[in-house]
Amino acid sequence: MNDILRYRGLYGDQQMPFVPDFIHMEPLQERSKIFAWEIKEHFHTDLIQLFIIESSCGLVFSDGQQIQLNAPCLVTIPANVLHGFQFEPEITGHVITLSTSYFASLFKDNSYLNEKTNLTYTPFEEAPELFEEICYLKSKIQREIVTETPEKITAIKYYLGLLYLQLHRKKFTNMTNALVLNNRSLKYYQQFQDLIRENAQNQLTIKDFAQKIGITQTHLNRVCKKVAEKSALKVVQDFIINEAKKYLLSTSYSVSEVAFFLNFNDPAYFNRLFKKRVGVSPGEFRKGY
Repeated sequence: MNDILRYRGLYGDQQMPFVPDFIHMEPLQERSKIFAWEIKEHFHTDLIQLFIIESSCGLVFSDGQQIQLNAPCLVTIPANVLHGFQFEPEITGHVITLSTSYFASLFKDNSYLNEKTNLTYTPFEEAPELFEEICYLKSKIQREIVTETPEKITAIKYYLGLLYLQLHRKKFTNMTNALVLNNRSLKYYQQFQDLIRENAQNQLTIKDFAQKIGITQTHLNRVCKKVAEKSALKVVQDFIINEAKKYLLSTSYSVSEVAFFLNFNDPAYFNRLFKKRVGVSPGEFRKGY
């Protein structure tokens, strides 16, 4: 097993000659190019990073997860979070790095800007104007970092604050949209369950159910995956299996008769499906109770 890479400084730098109010910005491609566009998984002990990706694409890896990056987008990485990247050579953007103490001092009065503990990916494909504003704020921060001007620290604080505020608003919008989509999905899923009960004696296909709801078969499967984490077919099968259990436990009908009541032309197929989903055959299930 490979040792986990830990850097006190930036990637590839084990030294951290930084002051507590450290802030650094560099082009994304500058350091990535040195390492052939592949940044191995690592973590920083006292640094927070914000990757602003303006063009092209790549992958980010974190704790066994893989996320596809498509510009324009932002990736925020708190301290002590394992992460790595694989970039396309034509990628462009910038990386802003802050010491955790500096971040805390800048935003101590803004609860929504408190440091999070998870890596987050925020796409801006549907909000190009907001991303342009973030890039504008990034350029203002960059200018303040490299020049000596009065109230430099104050200016950086305000520009960074505005940048993180815009990022917060985008995440809030995403969350609100997700709630709307989830509510719609719940509505479709409830309709699906109602139709399954109403058509228990009919042999409807998943396509039939979808048409009755007014959506496509693919959309219905997506709804079931989102709400129940299973396919539409498995939702139907779950209902059938539960009905079968009721017959087996509360009646004296034979297994073949139960299969017939549940619209199975082949009792052997019913037996196989029941055993696959429950773990035991219908007869063994009945004996067990």
